[in-house]
Amino acid sequence: MTRFSKLSGWVFLVLFLSASTASMAAERDGDEEFYFSIPRLSADKALTRFARQADLTLLFPYQEVKKFKTRPLHGRFTIHNGLRLMLSGTNIVLSTGLGDVGDLAEPTGDDLSQEIDESTITAANEPRRFSTIKLAVVTADSNSATQSDEPELSDSVEEIVILGSRSAKARSITGSPVPVDVISAEQFSALGNGADITDSLKNLVPSYNATPATGDGSAFVRPTSLRGMSPDQTLVLVNGKRRHRSALVHFFAPAAGNGSHGVDVAMIPSIALKNVQIMRDGAAAQYGSDAIAGVINFDLRDAREGGQIRAAYGQFYDGEMSTKVAANLGFGVGDYGFLNASLEVVDNEALSRGVIRPDTQALIDAGVSGVGADSPFGDAPFTQTWGRPESSGSRLFVNSGYDLANGAELYAFGNYADTHGRYRFFYRDVSHPSISDLGLLDALPAGYTPYLDGEQTDMSLVSGLRGEFTGGSIFDFSWGYGKNKLDYFLFNTLNPSLPLLADGSAVRDFDVGAYQQEEINIGVDFSTQITDLVSLSYGVEYREETFTLVPGDANSLVGEGPSGFSSPSLESAGSFDRDNVAVYADLEHDISDRWLMQYALRYENFSDFGGTANGKIATRYNLNQAMTLRGAISTGFHAPTPGQANISSVITTFDGRTGSQIEEGLVPANSAAARDAGGTELKEEVSTNLSFGFTTSLGSAWDLTVDFYRVDVEDRIYRTGDIPILGANGRTLSFYTNALDIEHQGADVVLNGSFDWGDTTNTTLTFAYAHNEIKVSGQTPVAGINPVSASTIEDIENNYPDDRFTLSANTSLRENLNLLLRAAYYGSHFDERGMINGLPGDRSAKIEPIVFVDAELGWQYSDEFELVLGVSNLFDSYVDEIADDGVFANRQEVGLQYPRRTAANYEGGSWYLKGILNF
Repeated sequence: MTRFSKLSGWVFLVLFLSASTASMAAERDGDEEFYFSIPRLSADKALTRFARQADLTLLFPYQEVKKFKTRPLHGRFTIHNGLRLMLSGTNIVLSTGLGDVGDLAEPTGDDLSQEIDESTITAANEPRRFSTIKLAVVTADSNSATQSDEPELSDSVEEIVILGSRSAKARSITGSPVPVDVISAEQFSALGNGADITDSLKNLVPSYNATPATGDGSAFVRPTSLRGMSPDQTLVLVNGKRRHRSALVHFFAPAAGNGSHGVDVAMIPSIALKNVQIMRDGAAAQYGSDAIAGVINFDLRDAREGGQIRAAYGQFYDGEMSTKVAANLGFGVGDYGFLNASLEVVDNEALSRGVIRPDTQALIDAGVSGVGADSPFGDAPFTQTWGRPESSGSRLFVNSGYDLANGAELYAFGNYADTHGRYRFFYRDVSHPSISDLGLLDALPAGYTPYLDGEQTDMSLVSGLRGEFTGGSIFDFSWGYGKNKLDYFLFNTLNPSLPLLADGSAVRDFDVGAYQQEEINIGVDFSTQITDLVSLSYGVEYREETFTLVPGDANSLVGEGPSGFSSPSLESAGSFDRDNVAVYADLEHDISDRWLMQYALRYENFSDFGGTANGKIATRYNLNQAMTLRGAISTGFHAPTPGQANISSVITTFDGRTGSQIEEGLVPANSAAARDAGGTELKEEVSTNLSFGFTTSLGSAWDLTVDFYRVDVEDRIYRTGDIPILGANGRTLSFYTNALDIEHQGADVVLNGSFDWGDTTNTTLTFAYAHNEIKVSGQTPVAGINPVSASTIEDIENNYPDDRFTLSANTSLRENLNLLLRAAYYGSHFDERGMINGLPGDRSAKIEPIVFVDAELGWQYSDEFELVLGVSNLFDSYVDEIADDGVFANRQEVGLQYPRRTAANYEGGSWYLKGILNF
């Protein structure tokens, strides 16, 4: 048996340039810096390049490390820091120290020759004694004695960020000139019973809000907000590439996000994620449209072997159930490639958290039979259902890459998702015109309640080639396609313009059309290290997006259409596209070891509204080893989407001030009807961002970051309301226009640390606090009329809490037992109904602060299997109810006692059991 087989596949790869460099290595100081230029490679290749570029010896298990992908490393680093940065995110741990490697009796023979090249064999077959920096790199799952003596890499190295910089030079969190949060896969998947990853983001990042899914398409695509801004003012990336929008233009988002057209992050399964990075700063000068509030990047798993299976069952205290089954598998593609696939299947029952409507109670008291029996959720006698909608679906994500002989990498990733949601509409009592006009009072003595199904299909594919030119410049050529389609089906309703069938019955179910969004992105990106201290990134990007309105079936197009939701008309249906070209340049300059300056300039030209230029200057200065100052100033923009410019619909809603039920028509911004009412072509929203903050170490175990910001947005695109149509019997007209100027300012605080309770007990604490204030500073009149009502302005400024924080404590009770506790605080805010200083009966209710407490206990049964028992909202806490007391405006008449779109939600408590199998 050879020595190689006795070591169970370990290969000691010895790299050195000459005997002279080997002898010099003994004199190296740990603080000496070397210049590295290593692209993203498999770990065996990256470590080989690292050793050559630093003239040192590396010892590592070849077969074990080759399955991992390293971070790119470009710039000057010490040996220790360079390895830590390059290996961050892998399961490889390292030990470093000065000393003799000693007499190395290297493995020889056929086994070794299969793993290393001939020149290395020659060197390895000559036992030598030399002094050098000793670096032993082993895999975290190795059972060797070496590994047992080494710390985990995660204990000694910061996360590496890619957001906020296009340079190939790696930056840590504290090295970034702007605030970036990095959330690990383990943090992201902790706690349960959320509908999708939107809830995970909301629970972990206090500056990120997601309100209950209520109202038409917003029941299927959650309205979200970063720093109190619109959903489409946050750019979403996957693996650093722009993610396509959803097909939905929000009609029923909270006031701050109404009219937005953003990305649906819920299409991404949590099990597919390696980490999530959130940059809380404007970055449109670097990444283009939408990056006003910040950028969220979802980094996909890229392991080439192994995997994980998760199965979870949850139940709310009120009885509704949720299930989720997910799997992740990594595969090797030859010797140099990988394919990593993730699949998630979910099923969430609808929640019912309302009260019986007064008119419904009157029917019950009168002995009317069948009250609420038409509910698809089985919650009769409720005639209206308030709470999280029913949802189910499958989500697949695949990530892949293949290393070429020249060090370049072919990569591709994409997704396919098929989801279903169901949401119940407002109740129609027996006096509703749709019943009386068709003479159906006897057939529908209890009235009826329509319900809407939303069927989403989401798919994407991104592919490209990245690598390094001979001269050292990094290149990335990419192409991407994304598509989202939202089909609507309206059930249990009536079209009063549609005649009854021959048997006297009415058509009750309708296909009411669909919306579709398609995008193509092409990018050519370069990064050149001009000197050791100056890096230049530059590139060209092309994007085309197409928004399509699809009409419904013939019955949905007759007359006024079915009650509750109208199909796009044949006249308004069609496809509407827009393309744009962008050029950009980013320059990073390390003025000294302490001082970094960053400059960015971007110009984009859009086929519909023209060109826009934006710039950014950011800086970071290390006062000392413990404290760093950082700040940035930038301009940004959000381009109006083809969806915002061309959407049309008729919706049933309630006036925000009076509470009266109304039918509201939405027409395209560039239509004749909108122009006649004073509308104009949409143009881009523009922003100015200012930020300043610091990071500091509080001893050896605690870190604190504090960042202040101000963002001024001009020409915010907003949907008008309350514009009457002359001679239309109370009907109103609505369209999108550049209506508002809005100021956002606030501060973010993040404190991380840990402490030991004993030999086996340790607690890690994370405190994250966000303060945000919103002020509408001006409106642009439409034909002399303010397009946004005073009540809506108040809602924009006051619907979100000014203050939020999360406090998490993760405690290792024993080697195989872990307890996670989290408290989420939502500060006071106001309901959107009424006015804050309104008259009695028309006054907005103030929602007092609330804290939700979550807990999760994990038991590591074996190295492969973990069992988790958790509780979300442990104490079954609910936001304040709003009574019908003659003082505050409320929704008791429609069966809702809570503020409809509060960021705090009114789901109630739940428990869950989760099994995790790793292999």
